[in-house]
Amino acid sequence: MTLPVSAWSGVELVEPVVEGNRNQVWRGTLAGESIAVRRSRRSPASLDWELSLIGGLHAAGFVVPTVVAADDGSQSIDGVVVQRWIEGRPPSSDADWHAVAAELRRLHALAPQPRQRPDCCVVTELSAHRTSVDADLDAIASADRAVIESVFETFVGVPTSVIHGDPDPSNIRITADGRVGLLDWDESRVDVVFHDLSNLGVRVLDVDDHERAQDLSNAWEAANAWTAEPRYAASRMQRLRQRRSAQ
Repeated sequence: MTLPVSAWSGVELVEPVVEGNRNQVWRGTLAGESIAVRRSRRSPASLDWELSLIGGLHAAGFVVPTVVAADDGSQSIDGVVVQRWIEGRPPSSDADWHAVAAELRRLHALAPQPRQRPDCCVVTELSAHRTSVDADLDAIASADRAVIESVFETFVGVPTSVIHGDPDPSNIRITADGRVGLLDWDESRVDVVFHDLSNLGVRVLDVDDHERAQDLSNAWEAANAWTAEPRYAASRMQRLRQRRSAQ
């Protein structure tokens, strides 16, 4: 199913983008330039937060997919957003990944930090809030939920900041001039910084923190994917249990 783009004069859809399991994304063109067109599932307040963050990051010198406003000046219409395409390649070397880590740390050091994204919370608050991003603790089987919550509880006091939330290779572009572009801010929020640093192509945390971050990654991915991607959630839950039994 194509996306409605009549509110953006000159936008033409070319092909669906296969990356991403939860949002509908198309590649398109505008005035001869590539663009990305997507429909967000987030609430209007949550999407506004994301687009405001992207605008602020662009102003701070980050390479991010800036928004193309609709003809009436709106940044989004009924959840549809048009953004400029970032040309480049996924990270492929240790040097690339160290550059990615440096850019993520620069993100984490932003001051002042933005307020929390609507409908989200820090994982250490999830037991009280019950939901964040796509995670719904009450939808998770009780035995698995207990394991997940026990992991989150260990991160009380760990630094929090705005995070990208999903720095997978498919969401990163190394540009022709060697800069790091960060795509797909759908899971961005204020949370524990280890989320962004646990599964890069190189290890950037010390041994103890890296091991803790692996547990956090498995627990969060299981919780966040429980409803939308149950097979993936089950695989991350299995990995978490195996790790914890070996500790």
